[in-house]
Amino acid sequence: MNTVDSKSKQTKKKVGMAIGLILAAFLGGYYSSRVLAPAITSEMSSNGGVQVNREGVTVKKQPKHDHESTIWTCAMHPQIRMPNPGKCPICFMDLIPLETGASDSKDTRGASTLSISETARKLSEIETTEVRRERAKATIHMVGMVFESETRQAVITSRIEGRLDEVYVNFTGERVNKSDPLVKIWSPTLIKSQVELFETIKTDPDDQSVIKGAEEKLIQYGLDREQIDQIRAQKRPTLYVTLKAPITGIVTKKNAILGQFVKEGTEMFVINDLSDVWVKMDAYETDLPWIRYGQNITFTTSAVPGKIFHGKVLFIDPTLDTKTRSVKVRVDAPNPDYLLKPGMFVSAELEAELDDRGKVVKPEWAGKYICPVHPRDEASEAPGTCPDSKMPLRPASSYGYADDKGSRSPLLIPITAPLVTGKRAIVYIEVPGASTPTYELREVTLGSRVGNQYIVDSGLREGERVVTKGAFKIDSTMQILGKTSMMAPAEKKSPDDQKTDDKSDEETIEKLVAPKSFISGLTPIFVEYIKLKDAIGADNSEAAVAASSELINSIKKVDASALDLKQKKKWNQLSNGLLATTTKIANNKIPIDQRRFFNSLSETTVKILMTFGQMTPTDLTIFHCPKAFDGVGAYWIGQEDDRKNPFYKITSENDQEPVECAEIIEKISPENP
Repeated sequence: MNTVDSKSKQTKKKVGMAIGLILAAFLGGYYSSRVLAPAITSEMSSNGGVQVNREGVTVKKQPKHDHESTIWTCAMHPQIRMPNPGKCPICFMDLIPLETGASDSKDTRGASTLSISETARKLSEIETTEVRRERAKATIHMVGMVFESETRQAVITSRIEGRLDEVYVNFTGERVNKSDPLVKIWSPTLIKSQVELFETIKTDPDDQSVIKGAEEKLIQYGLDREQIDQIRAQKRPTLYVTLKAPITGIVTKKNAILGQFVKEGTEMFVINDLSDVWVKMDAYETDLPWIRYGQNITFTTSAVPGKIFHGKVLFIDPTLDTKTRSVKVRVDAPNPDYLLKPGMFVSAELEAELDDRGKVVKPEWAGKYICPVHPRDEASEAPGTCPDSKMPLRPASSYGYADDKGSRSPLLIPITAPLVTGKRAIVYIEVPGASTPTYELREVTLGSRVGNQYIVDSGLREGERVVTKGAFKIDSTMQILGKTSMMAPAEKKSPDDQKTDDKSDEETIEKLVAPKSFISGLTPIFVEYIKLKDAIGADNSEAAVAASSELINSIKKVDASALDLKQKKKWNQLSNGLLATTTKIANNKIPIDQRRFFNSLSETTVKILMTFGQMTPTDLTIFHCPKAFDGVGAYWIGQEDDRKNPFYKITSENDQEPVECAEIIEKISPENP
């Protein structure tokens, strides 16, 4: 019993001590928050702009910005530029200040450069490589199939009517040599022509022209000179004529049958000379810069393992197969052993080299003349005639070969260097001599890909160092800072614009704090503007003329006497432009012209809204459609729930079609009265 009481007392003692410690901690925290916190807050606020809130969390003190001279942007969408703070129209994040008007710099290079510390460079693992001129050699891989050469085929037809009394070639696939007998034909017409020859010789043996004419008639019937001489020597007609093979090759078709009576033009045999074949290969369109007529090519086939065949590019198809995105390349290949058979699949390789002008380098043809349809390794120093085709020689440069034997090698950069987006390609160049690591954005024009490298056609110089690792990190920082980047290219200006305006192409609209009475007087303008917008969108030219007349009256009734000098100057500028475009609509009933004028009118109205604000009963929303006017884009003002686009796409001189797009740019709430 005593033992139980003792344990109970010890337990109560421990509980009491725990409660006491909790109370002490609470009182200590309370005392710290009431007495020590103000001192810490004061000390930290005066040192680095840091303060402590009531929960004891350290936060950064937000700097104050002059809203009237600050451009606001979005950290996730740096292309957004607003004159006032608010929400990003794309992701609805809070806008952040980009730069102040006082710090506006005219250094165009600063918008495309980034300087970082040495520590940041190491953490980003940025690596650079020197831009050099190197030999641009590539190996192009292709696949194809063996075909008969169309230039080595012959069709043996009957030139006269007659009966086939002998057929010497009895099956297809038989190999024949030139002048081998094919068939023996009996023909009354042929016998009659031989008799005419003897009559001619007997009548006038000295008139060789007449005799030659009679002999030529026999040649046209299929006899050769040796057979004619034999007939003249035996001095009597022969009853049978043997037709011979005109070329050496393989009989691929046989229609002749023993005892068959054939007519003139009957096809009896087809012979293909397979000692030389064609190989038709598929080349992708990206490989075409490397392929030229007359290039040497090697290929293999699984049917003849270990054997490497050679050929020359004979023809490049002028059309592209849109389904496979490839072009047929025809190769002429010798086949003396008849190892290549039509229908075989082959795998080919072609090696080529490009110079800095994109020309294929072949030193033995530089500045020389070559055969146009019979590719040969030999080339002529001067114009002449091809010994094979008897056609005039053509300059090798006309087929895309370099003229100069000492042509320069192109500039090459690793494939990891450029950032490619759409039609643009950019690289970052290390700025030499900078006190801290500095990188400059450079837009380049890329040529063909060479293995793990790109040929650079323009934008870089030999010896510059290009970023090959970490370029995307640099570009991300450039985007966050709102500078020129991969996704935000610098807009190009005309020479006249560059002379008159050294600032950014983007127009920053300054918000002016005008008297409430003046802002209230703008309400009829916005009301009539929306009526005009609806009439334009409905393609109602009569209603548009009426609404524009009411808008003119509303503009003229605005009382600007309460404005100061700066505000009045801005209002006069905007109102004069608004009156001019509105008058054009009022005096024109053609819908296409009204819509064009309304585009300019709408931009001016947007500037008025953003400069002075509004006091209508509801919010006014600024919309944008980038598809309007064939991609030029257009702005307009309307209600958020009414996204009907007033603009059309003009498809011809008098034809239009609606454009369905409406992006919210900004909402302008009414000013407090």
